[in-house]
Amino acid sequence: MHNCASTHVQTSVRSVACKAFTAAPSICPRRRASGNAGVCRIRHLQDASGERQQQRSSRHICRATVDDPEIQELVRNLQQMTPEPPVLQDRPKLQKCLALIDEANAEDPSKVPVDGEQVPYRLAYSRWLTDWVLKVDPKASDELLILARGKNIQSWKLSDIKRDDYAPNTPGLRQWEYDRKRWLADRLVEVVKEAGYEETSCKLIENVMLGKEIPDPRDLRKYDLIGSLGMINYKILQAVLMIQTLDDAEALLFLDKNFSEMFNRMPADEVAGMCKRELSRLSQAGIVTVLKQQWSPVQQRLLQKVLPVPFKFNDIMMDVEGVAAASTHPGDWR
Repeated sequence: MHNCASTHVQTSVRSVACKAFTAAPSICPRRRASGNAGVCRIRHLQDASGERQQQRSSRHICRATVDDPEIQELVRNLQQMTPEPPVLQDRPKLQKCLALIDEANAEDPSKVPVDGEQVPYRLAYSRWLTDWVLKVDPKASDELLILARGKNIQSWKLSDIKRDDYAPNTPGLRQWEYDRKRWLADRLVEVVKEAGYEETSCKLIENVMLGKEIPDPRDLRKYDLIGSLGMINYKILQAVLMIQTLDDAEALLFLDKNFSEMFNRMPADEVAGMCKRELSRLSQAGIVTVLKQQWSPVQQRLLQKVLPVPFKFNDIMMDVEGVAAASTHPGDWR
């Protein structure tokens, strides 16, 4: 009799608790202060997910780049395995290929002033980019120098590939962009074959031009470089380093030719926006090169705000100004 009574009491308590739980409105924790109730749990989860996604997008996308110590160890191994190339004058095939590219770019109808003369724009730009690639990587390979000189070969003819000939949607836009890349890659490979290079070099140049089967240098992990049987595929690493060197050279060329004039003619916020976009893919070595150049104090302050967040700021400051500048104070950067 006692057991039956206690069971009946427990059942009544459970039923009352269940009714109270179902009757109580679900209140979103972020709205309790305002007193708004009745917000469903699904809406709360969606809001929380959106807030987390916004927080993720505001942070740096990926810290694993070519500057990561794990990748830098592989880079040093690749440099030890790669023989030092001869000087430019002792590379006849390279000289022939660069001459063919210059001949093609000399047909550019648009001109820019260079040392008081009107020079075809693509011809001048490709030579400037080649010079910066040699400054960033004095031991640049033939393929890297060919890419620097010819990645925009006869690019004024891309206007013949009209956007209106493709579907007015995202797949059409992507196909249009790919066809433009494909045209440039095919034109450059044609010149490279004419200069007498082997199929291996042509395939490497084509893959870099199209970004095919090559991970992003700013989003790189060690497992992206693992090939068959768990071995490191150093050919992929070589292509990744080529892309990063080209990115650094293009960013440094942008600063060299445009930054001072932009700074004097445009509002500071517009200059900061353009510089942030153009310098977003700089490597640690590229950031060091930028900071070592002579800028005015105002220009230096603006560049420090728009440069990408380095992997290790202390290492950069030691490279630029020495050990005394490598402070760990949180206010030293930004």
